Amino acid sequence: MELVTNCSSCKKDIKVQSKAKTRPELQMEMGDEITLNCQNCGNFIKKHVNKVRAKVSNTMLLIAIGLGLVITVILWVFVGAIGTVSIAVPVIFWQQQEMVARGFNSYMIRRK
Repeated sequence: MELVTNCSSCKKDIKVQSKAKTRPELQMEMGDEITLNCQNCGNFIKKHVNKVRAKVSNTMLLIAIGLGLVITVILWVFVGAIGTVSIAVPVIFWQQQEMVARGFNSYMIRRK
């Protein structure tokens, strides 16, 4: 899961460097207002925690596809023709990432 927000001036996505899995964790880590530097235009912007959204990480999906292929090759050698594992592992990773991102995006912090 990646945390991103939009730059006010250039409208590009800015990554928020945090390992928080929920919006309250992000608020406890960074406060109500987050100051970010846009790598595209160089502006410093302040965003409220509610303006940060989560999206599925493509690197995790690539890792899951690689893991699925390795497991498929290993099972093919020892058990026989098992093709469903190569599809099942990335789908499980993708569903988990979607659940975490949906949970993060659905909860909002009350503004003070």
